[in-house]
Amino acid sequence: MNLKVAAALATMGFEANAPPVTRIVREDGNESVIFWFEATNDRGEKAMTIAHGMTKGGEALDKSDPENIINYLRCFAANRDEMIGLIKNTPRQIEVQKGSRKMLLSENASDETKRKTAAII
Repeated sequence: MNLKVAAALATMGFEANAPPVTRIVREDGNESVIFWFEATNDRGEKAMTIAHGMTKGGEALDKSDPENIINYLRCFAANRDEMIGLIKNTPRQIEVQKGSRKMLLSENASDETKRKTAAII
């Protein structure tokens, strides 16, 4: 979720601090990433308000102020995650060409299907 908040803050014109990100390897071996931004942007909006709306306060914000830009940012981030999931879960099609003939073959095709395809082209 931290990446989504950081992307929302950047979109809303918040300046990144120097350094803009910290990467921490914890004792358990997992990594934490923290993005650092100025507390307010040039329009006087508060980073903590944006962060709250992007995280635990998102549902309440959607009900109380449906046209708030933060709701659109949350929706965009969720839709992007969904699209990435679709891409990652879709087998690739491998283009097989012999001379001028081309076919697409799923990377998950069985050996039998691969043999049949080879015989066709």
